[in-house]
Amino acid sequence: MHEQELEALLKETLTQYAKAHRDRIADLEYEIIEELPESRSSPLWRWGLVGAGAVAVAAVFALGLWVGWNLSGAPCHDPQVLCLVYPNAKSVSVASQFTLWEPIPMNGPDRSGVWWIRLPHDIKPGRYEYGFIVDGERWVYDPRATEFVHTFDDKINSVLYIAPRGEQP
Repeated sequence: MHEQELEALLKETLTQYAKAHRDRIADLEYEIIEELPESRSSPLWRWGLVGAGAVAVAAVFALGLWVGWNLSGAPCHDPQVLCLVYPNAKSVSVASQFTLWEPIPMNGPDRSGVWWIRLPHDIKPGRYEYGFIVDGERWVYDPRATEFVHTFDDKINSVLYIAPRGEQP
């Protein structure tokens, strides 16, 4: 996985996390404002708190990117490795044509929430559809894939091309 791709995946994950907790942050700000003496509850003071909250969210986001770049133990840069950033998952498996659609547990998560699995060494060259199963029930496509297929049961499969040995994909 290229650094730009990893950065984009981490940015998307952290943005979703920040959005999911935005209401809790706003509620906390209003609880703090209500506890302040009357002289500090002016609109100017409130905007200062909102700005401080925005800076805090940005700092958490930047820290998450740094952690993802510097602490990831998953070998996602290797083209023979499938990776999925899913920090809140309890388990992630891959199911594919090359596993005969049997779920195979993935390694992880590493310190930055990345799950990964190395492709079998004996996989034959060709085109394979696959997806990830999160927590035993949720079908998730690979956001790193370059091609996708809609299935008859309304899922989205990722597509992987395996080149013959010695050739670039």
